[in-house]
Amino acid sequence: MKCRLAVVDARCDADLLSRLGEYAEELFLFRTQGVTYESVSCHPDVFVYQDSTTTLLAPNVPQALAEKLASLAVPFHWGGSPVGESLKDSSLYNCVSTDTCLFHRRGYTDEALLALNRGKRFVELPQSYTRCSMFPLSDQAFITSDAGIHKALERVGFSSFLFSPAEIRIPVHAYGFLGGTCGRWGDRLFFLGNPLRHKDGPALLRFVEAAGLEPVSLSDDYLYDGGGVFFW
Repeated sequence: MKCRLAVVDARCDADLLSRLGEYAEELFLFRTQGVTYESVSCHPDVFVYQDSTTTLLAPNVPQALAEKLASLAVPFHWGGSPVGESLKDSSLYNCVSTDTCLFHRRGYTDEALLALNRGKRFVELPQSYTRCSMFPLSDQAFITSDAGIHKALERVGFSSFLFSPAEIRIPVHAYGFLGGTCGRWGDRLFFLGNPLRHKDGPALLRFVEAAGLEPVSLSDDYLYDGGGVFFW
């Protein structure tokens, strides 16, 4: 069954977008200009927060995305602070959430987002680009390319798989982050690229499958950090 909408970095190649289109009725190609760092300017996870029940948009998200969600009757909230160019201003919405916990670097989270998650345990991590760096498979199991996040998760009792960021592609920088290559729809975990092009790929896929998810590679190329894929 297809989702109604998939939101993805507009810079993804045509073959990847074609394959993603097999799972979505419509694609929204996400792009901004002159708002934040060039490398993350087309990354939905910089402007959009999503958990199992909630969607929250930065005030300066592309208006066309807000209009598209409204046309599909997808409920969403507005964040309190616009995305900007500084580290803090570009990571306000880059959080990971489960049903019981909110994961982020303390002091870097939009206040409206914190209010929506007030009943959850706040798990502080050393990386403010949290959603870029990690992805939840369940309430207890996570994958990440950040060694500091990996250590912090295991220290407080979560299960974490550490994936080397080497060969994760991203514009401008030497490498990207694992969370930015991922998106989930139902029991499928989608990757922008093919994890098996990476030395850690086989072990990563075993960890994903052990969590009860089906990995789906959206291309046969190296993993691409496009700020995740968001589904509705």
